Amino acid sequence: MGLSGTDIVRTFWACLQARHWTRARALLHDDATMHWASSGEHFDNADAIIRVQVIYPEGWSIKVISVDELVSGDVHSLVEVTQGAMQFFANSRFRLEAGSIRAITEYWATFEAPPDWRSTETIGAYRRDTPEATK
Repeated sequence: MGLSGTDIVRTFWACLQARHWTRARALLHDDATMHWASSGEHFDNADAIIRVQVIYPEGWSIKVISVDELVSGDVHSLVEVTQGAMQFFANSRFRLEAGSIRAITEYWATFEAPPDWRSTETIGAYRRDTPEATK
């Protein structure tokens, strides 16, 4: 019996974190696609998906927050990526087919300060996490 969809996604993230590029590539269908919706970028095969990970400037670390199977059979993951003082979050939807990843759509966000008008003084019952509090 093969891995579940959530196991495949968890393994994929673990391979990226460990820089096990060959193992990560093996989890992807040859013509898998990845769409980074926040920047409008598309990676149109498995090799391109791995290549962008390999050449991304080094120093990043991935922490998996959650991985859940959706009613559709797709898998959603939420990960935190830190790189130096920067902190990012990715909501990713994985479509799987025959035990491999067929498509990934990711929405990236940066942990950043809110505008000045969003404060306890203007809103009342309001609070904000610090980057350290989200770890």
